Amino acid sequence: MKLGAMITVDASKPKRRDWKAMVLGGLLLVLPMRRMVGEDRVEYRYENYAEDRDRIGVQTHGLYFEKELISKVTAHGQFVYDAISGATPTGGKIEPGSLQVPTVRLQDERLAGSLDTAIRYGRHTTTPQVAYSYESDYESVGLALNHTIEFNQRNTALVLGLSRNFDRVSGIYQSEYQSKGAWDGLIGINQVLGPRTTLTVNLTLGYADGYLTDPYKAVYFSFPYDDPDLLFFPNRIPELRPEHRFKQVGFLSLTHFFDRAHASAEATYRFHHDDYGVTAHTVGLTWFQKLGQHVVVAPTLRYYQQTEADFYATQFRGDSRYPLGTQLAYQNGSYVAELGELEFPTDPTGYDITTVPALPTYYSADYRLSHFEAYTYGVGIDWKPLEWLSFQAAYKRYEMQGLDGVTLDSAYPKAHIFTVGMGLWF
Repeated sequence: MKLGAMITVDASKPKRRDWKAMVLGGLLLVLPMRRMVGEDRVEYRYENYAEDRDRIGVQTHGLYFEKELISKVTAHGQFVYDAISGATPTGGKIEPGSLQVPTVRLQDERLAGSLDTAIRYGRHTTTPQVAYSYESDYESVGLALNHTIEFNQRNTALVLGLSRNFDRVSGIYQSEYQSKGAWDGLIGINQVLGPRTTLTVNLTLGYADGYLTDPYKAVYFSFPYDDPDLLFFPNRIPELRPEHRFKQVGFLSLTHFFDRAHASAEATYRFHHDDYGVTAHTVGLTWFQKLGQHVVVAPTLRYYQQTEADFYATQFRGDSRYPLGTQLAYQNGSYVAELGELEFPTDPTGYDITTVPALPTYYSADYRLSHFEAYTYGVGIDWKPLEWLSFQAAYKRYEMQGLDGVTLDSAYPKAHIFTVGMGLWF
């Protein structure tokens, strides 16, 4: 289900509570060509997302409605309930000889909803929207305003959008709520290229600030001291990410209808770049095949690849007791003093000096910031036996794998996604 400019649940992406990207944030999305005439309808969707090896599982119930209030004013709304449970990687230390990343169990529920009103006047459509999402450790309020201008005999549509999110987050490593926010701006063109072909081109700029760290992720620091008494120290600390993130996203979609085959194909490409150092490419292809008068079958394939963030590693070198770094003096294998203490030698002759590096400015072992690729493939079926009744079913397989040669394969999830639904038209 697509709700105008609102970001909806994307079944081709993992829905872990690794997570908070699941919340109704960044209300702008690639805007498809939408009918300007409202259709009164109600749709229900159930989706079961299940990762292999008893990782994260999400059961989602979604209800969507569309209602023409008066001529040229149509309301759209959505309510979503998620039940989330399972295990998620923490980013902590991996035991020697183990191929399994450490995980933590979790369980939560999410309630979310949105409402927008499309107001049409002449060649213009203005759509204000409000969205809200709540779970035990995350709350989000989103506002968006989109404006579409049609010209060139309605063969061209210019789409402009602006959104603002106000979020609060807490977790294991952040017991008190912290605030974060995001701005997103979109400009796009929907162009009819011919009687059977349409093109969509969008550019989105986004800026997020505040507490952008994941409060459930930790990192592991270690340092090879010569003195065995210094080898054991508190080395697991919460991750730390920058307090701002600027992203640029480009999107291209081409749809073509094939008369003889009674089918259409949609090819998409998405480019993402941000100042975390992440560059990502997504390509997708969906074939919509009409069978008879009432059934459409849609096989789909999508490929995603991204580079790693500048501050990502599976573990880091340093000692969390010395965040600014230090020097330690030894003599004949015995500890003497730390830099700054009176006993620290001014003349290093006859001493062994060990330099402990300062901790990096930012650090994360979250595998979602690593260099990886992901595949999504599956098929959907839409059956409309009556003008006022439709049924939907879909299956997708999601597979993620690392490309850096360092992150363990067990960090990356694989999942089955099942979806069923129905719609009523009035």
